[in-house]
Amino acid sequence: MKLVNQLLNYKFRYFEYASLILFIILPISFIFGNGLVNINIALLNLMALYYLLKFKNWNLIKNNLFLYLIILYLYLLSNSIYAHYFKFYSGFEGLLRSLFFIKFIFLTLSFQIILKNKILLSVVYKGWLIIILIFIFDVLFEKIFGANIFGNISPDGTRIVSFFKDELVVGAFLLCFGFTTITYFLQQNNNKHLKLFFTVILILIPLTIFLSGERSNFLKSFILFLFILTFIQSNKIFIKKKYLFGLFISLMVIFLFTSKFTFNKYSEFFYRIQVAEKNSNFFEKFENIKYFAHYETAISIFKNNPILGVGNKNFRQECKKEKYFRENIKFTQSRCSTHPHQIHFEILSEQGLLGYLIILSIIIIFIKNNLKFYFKTKNIYHLNNIIYLILFFIPLLPGSGIFSTFSGSMFWVIFGLCNLNNENKKL
Repeated sequence: MKLVNQLLNYKFRYFEYASLILFIILPISFIFGNGLVNINIALLNLMALYYLLKFKNWNLIKNNLFLYLIILYLYLLSNSIYAHYFKFYSGFEGLLRSLFFIKFIFLTLSFQIILKNKILLSVVYKGWLIIILIFIFDVLFEKIFGANIFGNISPDGTRIVSFFKDELVVGAFLLCFGFTTITYFLQQNNNKHLKLFFTVILILIPLTIFLSGERSNFLKSFILFLFILTFIQSNKIFIKKKYLFGLFISLMVIFLFTSKFTFNKYSEFFYRIQVAEKNSNFFEKFENIKYFAHYETAISIFKNNPILGVGNKNFRQECKKEKYFRENIKFTQSRCSTHPHQIHFEILSEQGLLGYLIILSIIIIFIKNNLKFYFKTKNIYHLNNIIYLILFFIPLLPGSGIFSTFSGSMFWVIFGLCNLNNENKKL
């Protein structure tokens, strides 16, 4: 026991520095793929565990939030074991994903444990600000010159990839780390020059997402931008709200009509919406969307496995079965994928109604309590994080789930930041 105490107290300051570095470089790890993201999160998990052991602050894991997340974890794990050993899905991918879901729980806790000090949180956000500014510059650079600053171009030569090489995810990246970073500084700063600077960046973030061609992420960013503009206090931004919104729309229109590819992408997007409104029945509204076949397959899988679903990451196996082929569905040949590309259909098909209710209950209660906190504080940064979580669950809008490494990590990062800033720690 003496040896353990010695080890825990050994150069504790270095652990603080290491934790800060891990948080600062977390956005960068997304560039290099899931492997590095998982390593970074695993190290943050270990740091959080170390802090818990050192300070013995067990109240952090005694609250209702931690309890409910553990219930979710046990459900995911038991459901995956059942699916693997009793429904005979091949491979251990689903089981491993459920087993390592614990990493997201401790990631959520790591913010609360390590970044409780406002000074440390400020240091992390200053690091993220530099990263976000580099990304914005790189997206604009790639838009102008056809390749990013390292010479990377998109796989099809049209969409913007920035530092992600062949992955079309820069919009999702900026949606997560960009908005939370800028709203943090808008909330904290009253200097007029800094307010002007951060106001400009606030405009540039949704515009860069718009330029990326990621339409669903742009729609989310536009909604997020409108919420910020509506609820932010006038003294927090340099430009009057109506002029700020007008400037944003003007720049978006300019970018739209000066880029043939961008114009075609968004014209197609709005055409689909227009056509959808004319169609009579619910499913007909979405038949022209390429993801519709995924959605229809996921619904069919859920109907066949209503209570427990098919288990984590097993949509990709179940959808291959011939019984899910629908000749009347436009994109039926594309009905099978790694996931349904919509969070509600993914949860229902893989976790069943029971898992869906557990997950949705946690999210709804968490958001409800955090909204109460926002109305007490009027903190625009906190509101941004809440709206981001809500946007993750927009029905029918294409997107990824909360269990995958890339999108899941982003979701739980914002979830952790939300919990960090909520003074009422109990769920």
